[in-house]
Amino acid sequence: MSCCCSSDRSGAAPARPLSLAMTTVPIQPWEEPYDPCKALKTGTIFQSLNLPFYVTGGEANG
Repeated sequence: MSCCCSSDRSGAAPARPLSLAMTTVPIQPWEEPYDPCKALKTGTIFQSLNLPFYVTGGEANG
């Protein structure tokens, strides 16, 4: 059985597995959280994550 990702087509798996994806996650600096009532209303405890939600061509969910 041959491996489609093997460069030499010998059927052996490559020496190093191929990456399917790479991610980068920015570091979020600490900030004062919202009070519990405001956090529940906005859906987040941090102001920097309170982003607008735009819908095009329909109604907003939620």
